[in-house]
Amino acid sequence: MINGRSGEIHIVQPEEFSWSVRRVPNWLGGTEFMFEIIGADGCVSFGDTIYEAKRGLKESLQLWIRTNGEQLLPDTNDGGQLIYLETDMNEEEFQYINTELKMLQEKQG
Repeated sequence: MINGRSGEIHIVQPEEFSWSVRRVPNWLGGTEFMFEIIGADGCVSFGDTIYEAKRGLKESLQLWIRTNGEQLLPDTNDGGQLIYLETDMNEEEFQYINTELKMLQEKQG
């Protein structure tokens, strides 16, 4: 929520920010869509369809705000929304991420 100029409360929506959209491998051997709000690191949603990933981004944004606070949100878009379509994640990137996650898990115990 952000207080507007007239004092009314405004619930921030994902559509007010730029997104990155990418198809990524899932754990079942298929692929899914990943939506991320640019400038809000970790504000990500996944879904088997574009609709599911987009719908999950609203909840992800609210959780991100609870964790990080509204003051750390990127600037909202005044005009049109920018959506960046990224290339599909390849197998090499997927394996790299999995290796990094395993190392983090080992460090934590």
